[in-house]
Amino acid sequence: MNARESAALIKSTLSTRQVAERYGLTPDRSGYIRCPFHDEKTPSLKLYKEPGRGFHCYGCGKGGSVIDFVMNLLNLTFPQAIIRLNADFGIGVVSDSPNREAVERFNRNQAKKRREERKRQKLIIDLATEH
Repeated sequence: MNARESAALIKSTLSTRQVAERYGLTPDRSGYIRCPFHDEKTPSLKLYKEPGRGFHCYGCGKGGSVIDFVMNLLNLTFPQAIIRLNADFGIGVVSDSPNREAVERFNRNQAKKRREERKRQKLIIDLATEH
């Protein structure tokens, strides 16, 4: 299967919302998250649950397919994103394994985001209990 066929299969199989949830992002009921591509306080990035629809951020304007989302989120090239999605979701389009550096970078970024969120939540609780 060539890259174009692989990409078409991935786009028709996976929704961006499904992929984002797998990578630790939790959309609200409407499918919005705080955009990981720019600094913001309120959710502005829409994750579509239908395969083929992709994503769009109303804050920074980024958008595209599920592959574009993974490329931006994990700082991967197009082939690396296909390999990563294939490995994580078992689609069967390629036989290579994911880029180890990208996986480690992703895990470090996710851990950092979780630490920052815990600090933010603690600060909110501390401020609420002061009064």
